[in-house]
Amino acid sequence: MKLLIIMANNPYSSDFNTMVKLAESSLKRKDKLSIFFMGNGVYCLTHEKLKELSEKGAKLYYCAHNVEQRKITPPTFAESSSMYGLSKLIADSEKVIHLV
Repeated sequence: MKLLIIMANNPYSSDFNTMVKLAESSLKRKDKLSIFFMGNGVYCLTHEKLKELSEKGAKLYYCAHNVEQRKITPPTFAESSSMYGLSKLIADSEKVIHLV
């Protein structure tokens, strides 16, 4: 299954833990997992848990505009994208979960 998780909440929210648990379960099932960070969700890019998810096979994307607004240096394991890129990910996914 192609699963997309859209994360728009900060890493100190319960949504972050939910995202990590959903991602880990998805990867165990060998799903094709993408996670898109936008809004305050781009602050999650600073969390060490994301590198682990990336190493396990998750594709990580972030909104370049939101990163620039918040003056965050994105990690190299996440790919720069945009709202257009998000719309393509949504169209390509079988299931989409949006955490706000």
